[in-house]
Amino acid sequence: MTGSMTLGTAGGGGGGRVLDFRRRGAPPRRRRPSLLAKLVRPLVVAVVLVALPLGVSAWVLSAPRFQLRDVAVERGGRRVSEAWVRQALAPLRKRNLVLLSLDEVTERLHRNPWIAAVEVEKELPDRLEVSFSERQPVALLQRGAAIAYADAEGRPIAPVTTPAELEEARRAGLLVVSFAHPELRSGGVARALDVAGELGRVQPDWAAKLSRIEVLGEEDFRLETAALPFPLLVRKGEVAAKVQPLQGLLPEMVSRYPKIDAVDLRFSRRIVVQPAAMPRQPGGTGA
Repeated sequence: MTGSMTLGTAGGGGGGRVLDFRRRGAPPRRRRPSLLAKLVRPLVVAVVLVALPLGVSAWVLSAPRFQLRDVAVERGGRRVSEAWVRQALAPLRKRNLVLLSLDEVTERLHRNPWIAAVEVEKELPDRLEVSFSERQPVALLQRGAAIAYADAEGRPIAPVTTPAELEEARRAGLLVVSFAHPELRSGGVARALDVAGELGRVQPDWAAKLSRIEVLGEEDFRLETAALPFPLLVRKGEVAAKVQPLQGLLPEMVSRYPKIDAVDLRFSRRIVVQPAAMPRQPGGTGA
C-alpha cells in the first residue's frame, strides 16, 4: 500500500512539494531444510565416496584389459634362455596382473638351479618385466661317481649329465674337486682353488693342465696335472717353496723310477717319492 503526503507553505500559498514514500514490506521468510534432507545429504556423499572406488576396483580386478598378456625378459643368459623364462611363466597368462603375486613369479623362476637372483615389475595394464642373474660355476664338484657344477661357496648348482658336457666344462677351465672326507666340503672348493692359484704363480704350465684336486685335509691337497706323470701331494701356502726344488729333481726321478704313484711335497726338508708297485714277473718268487 502506498500513500502520499502534501506539505503546504505558510500563508496557503499555491506552491508546495510532495514527498513520496513506500512502506517497507515484510522480510522474506527463509525455508528451513527438512530433517530428512539433513540426513540424506551426508549419506549420499558417503555412498559416492565409497561406491565409486569400489566400482573402479571391481572393474580393474575383473576386466580382461588387466589380464597378463606379455612377459618382457630384459636379457637371457648363457644357461637360462629367454624362451625358458617365458615357458616357466606361461601358466600365469590371463591371470589378473593386479592380483598376481610377485612371490609366485620369483618362486617359479627359482626352480631353475642356474638362476641366482630375480627382479620382477608389473607394468599395467597387462605386462610383466623380468630380469635375472645367473649363478657362476667355478669348479666341478665330484661326489662318488656324480659330478656337478659348483659355485664359489662349494654349493652344487646342477649336475653334469654327459661326457661331452664334462669335456666342455674342462676346456672352459673348470677343475674337478673331490673330498677324501665329507666333513671337508665346507670351504673346500675355495681352498682348492687357492692352491691351484699358488701352483699357477710358480709353474703356470703345470697349473694350466690341472684336471683334478682332491681335498685330503684342511691344508692338504692332491693335485693331478697332465704336465706330470704323477700327482702331487701339497700343503696350502707351501706350494711355491716345494715345486722349485722338484723341477731340478725331475730328470733323475723319471730315470730311476719307471712309474710313480705320487710325489709328496708336504715335508719340511725332503721330497718323498712313492714308486708304483711293479707287477710280478711270471715264474718269479716274489719278496
